[in-house]
Parts: sequence; C-alpha cells; structure tokens
Amino acid sequence: MPLPLIPTTTIGSLPKPQWLTGTWYSVVERWNLAGAALKEAMDDATRLALADQEAAGIDIVCDGEQRRSTHYTHFIHQLGGVDCEKLKAKSMRGGKFTQEVPRVTGPLTLASHQAVDDYRFLRRFTNRAIKMTLPGPSTMVDGMADDYYGDERALAHACADVLNQEIRALEAAGCDMVQLDEPAFTRLPEKLDAWGVEAMDRAFAGTKVARCVHVCYGYRARLGNKEWKHGYEEIFPALAQAKEVDQYSLEFAEPKLAPKLLEGLPGKIIQLGVIDVGTDEVERPETVAARLRAALEVLPPERLIAAPDCGCTARDRAATRAKLRALVLGAESIRLELAARS
Repeated sequence: MPLPLIPTTTIGSLPKPQWLTGTWYSVVERWNLAGAALKEAMDDATRLALADQEAAGIDIVCDGEQRRSTHYTHFIHQLGGVDCEKLKAKSMRGGKFTQEVPRVTGPLTLASHQAVDDYRFLRRFTNRAIKMTLPGPSTMVDGMADDYYGDERALAHACADVLNQEIRALEAAGCDMVQLDEPAFTRLPEKLDAWGVEAMDRAFAGTKVARCVHVCYGYRARLGNKEWKHGYEEIFPALAQAKEVDQYSLEFAEPKLAPKLLEGLPGKIIQLGVIDVGTDEVERPETVAARLRAALEVLPPERLIAAPDCGCTARDRAATRAKLRALVLGAESIRLELAARS
C-alpha cells in the first residue's frame, strides 16, 4: 500500500489488555498466563492492536509491542551472554533510583530472531507498511549491569553488532521500517559524543530498510514534573551527525516545543509527536492539524510523518483509539490543505 503525503504511524507500544497482564512496564516478566496459553493470548492481543491501528487509519503500523514487558528487555532476553534471571541492582537516571537489571556475563550473541518472527506474524494480517521496534544500543547499555566488558564503549559496540544482525534479518524478511528506541539519549547526553552516535550508526550499518530512531524527551504528566534536565537543543548537534539514520521520532506535543528546533536536524525525516501520551485527554483533529501546520513552516511535507509523542502503553485503551483517530483526521486535513494549494 503506497504511503500518502505526511503519513501517520505509532511509536511502538499500545495498551495491553488486562487479561494479558496487569502491568504496563516490568523488567521481570509478569503475565497472567503461561506456555501455549500465553502465546495464544499474545497473538490475540497483537491482532487487536493491529485492528485498532487499521480502524483509525494509521498508515505505518506496529505490533503494539504486546509481547514485551518493557521496550528493551524483550530483545535482551534473546541474547547469549546476558543473565536475565539473576538480576543486579544498578543506579539509574543520575542516582534518582536503583533498579534490578539483567547482567552482562559474557560476549553478546544473538540467539534467536524473535523480532523477525513477530514481523512475520503481523505481516500475515495486513498489507500496510510495518515498522518494527528494537532498543537502541545506548538504552541497552543503560539498562544492563556490565559484569564482562568493563568498558561502556565496548559494550555499546557489542549491542550494536547484535542489533545489526536483527535489523539485517528484518530487512531480508521484507520489513518496511526499523526503529531503535533511545530514551537514554536525553538522560545521558554526554554519551552521545563519546560513543552513542557511533553505536547507533554501527547498528544500522550496511542496511537499506527505512531507519528511524525514537528519542524520548520526558513525561511531566506521568512523573509530576519534567524528569530530564536535558533538552533536544543539547543533543541535536550530535544526532545530526549520524550517517545511517534516515528519520528521528521526536516528542513535541506534551513539552510544547517550538518547531524551529527541527532546523537542527537538516535532511532528516521527522516523525513528529503531535499527540500527548501523558494524558488520556483526547486531542481534537484541529489541534493535531495546527501542530503539523506549524512544523510545515520548517519542514517540507516530504520530511514529515505524524505520530504520537511516544508509546501509548500506559494509556486507556479507548482513549488511545480516539487519539489515533484524531491523529489520522488531523493529518488528512493537512493533506487536503496542501492539495488545494497545488
């Protein structure tokens, strides 16, 4: 199915049904079922997530990450050299809290191609463009305790190498777009120049699939205030240097950022966050259109994709469906405006 001008997409995660799990984020796998029953339930939840996106009119769909307890551990569980059973306490986010995380105990190897299996399952049920998501190398480094490499750059390179294997396999299977999720970038901007951009390029090296990186900004509504002290203006100069990244997915709605910031990523396609995922309040299509219209003062329409700010996993399912429909209606109205001018 060909993509329209200013296509719409989701970032990756969508709300999970209560019958699948009672939590939207857990480093330890917590599901309401096990074995064959759990697989069947995950399959059903994935089909529901796809149906919600198609009913809303989303152009580039995802699997809703219904098989994942977090955005990064799903992939880490596929790796040799990582102990996901005996976890280790690690200070996180500038010492704000300590979290039990998987341990790197040996050289990283890719033991299976679960993302490829997930893609093939989704492809059976849709002819729309598909985006598959994976954790970025910086976020993997941030989310594991290193008991083997003893050097963050070396670990980041090892993460990039196993990611590259999975991305190449997804490309060979026919996947339309691969997105690396990098919430660590705004938490740890000093790592970008040291090895973050280098590792990101290494993960995508030698691939031709559409290549996107989602860069989180922070969630005031979810956490009581803006968590990160670093903003996009601090990291865009480093992100602009990436040679293997075609697109960046950015959060602009909830933080109410000025589109002029996008001038800091010349030549990159932008998946612009025009839906606030920090609240269940549903945007009006006119609000979405206004946000896209403002971005078009900086970007040509060929470099703009409409999206939510981030994953919707923490949101109410009915609200998420309504938000996605508002996203599509807002984008459609802008396409009509552009067509009327031509």
